[in-house]
Amino acid sequence: MIRRFGATIVFLAGVALAAALAVHAGLKPTAHAIEAVGWTGLFQVCALQLVSVFLCAAAWWSVTSTAPFAACFLSRWIRDGASNLLGFIPAIGESISARALAVLGGGGAGAAAAVTIVDVAVEALSQALYTLIAFALLFHHLGAGHTLRWELIVAASLLPILLMFAISVSPRALGAGQKLGEKVGRLFGARPGAGFDLAKAVEAIYRKPLRIGAALVLHTVAWTTGAVQIWLIGRAVGAPISLWDGLALHGLVCAARSAAFLVPWAAGVQEGGFLLVGAVLHLSPAAAIAMSLVLRGRDVVLGAPAILLWYGAEARRSLARRSS
Repeated sequence: MIRRFGATIVFLAGVALAAALAVHAGLKPTAHAIEAVGWTGLFQVCALQLVSVFLCAAAWWSVTSTAPFAACFLSRWIRDGASNLLGFIPAIGESISARALAVLGGGGAGAAAAVTIVDVAVEALSQALYTLIAFALLFHHLGAGHTLRWELIVAASLLPILLMFAISVSPRALGAGQKLGEKVGRLFGARPGAGFDLAKAVEAIYRKPLRIGAALVLHTVAWTTGAVQIWLIGRAVGAPISLWDGLALHGLVCAARSAAFLVPWAAGVQEGGFLLVGAVLHLSPAAAIAMSLVLRGRDVVLGAPAILLWYGAEARRSLARRSS
């Protein structure tokens, strides 16, 4: 109850911050910028995001030897939808997607949990690489007096990302996580089964370096689709931004979101990140806030059907159990 109350307070504070930033940017110019993107621009952004989902699903599929690609794609789509729209609990998207992979892929819950942990860890490693590339591209925009401050910001953003990867290769951390996961997993009907060793299952996956390498490359490429989305939105709103600037902006905003994983929906964090990095790239506050809001609109358009798909799969499985 106390944790739920605390999360609610943090969320409301984030929403208040986002609203204040939108007012600071100017509601009218922000609305005009969003209108300039229009439904056509939103459709293009959503299409590119589906390309990202496809690439991430391929990365996930490369580290599993049992689940079909279709199950990985649908489960990844569900993960993103749950993270973006049900993200009141940290890692809720990853937990739901592991459950979805077990249901849609026909495998065991324990195996689905193991490949999900590895996939999330590899994605975190690719994000760390992507963040460093983004900072390198932003570097030449920085003045002499701002370099150290941004180095500290990037280092703070990378810390939780790298910590996530370190946990995935620690047998002790995985053992503790398995005990906690079994308790949480019961909420979603996931039961790994007696005698299942999560740490050993994860270690077995890491023994396939070619598969891990392929997943790392695919996740890194998937991140770049976000940069193209930013570039397209920038063109629509008349913002002077190149593809490389879009990569710098997207990479550092995503790093800020990951670092603030305890803030539900990254409320206020995403908007603040766009304003902060956008100012370095000489973006107007209205254009920066508009970019953030268009991406949130994308998350709703793609996330709602994914969540409905998950509910439908669970309802179908429940009905099949009752009838049998």
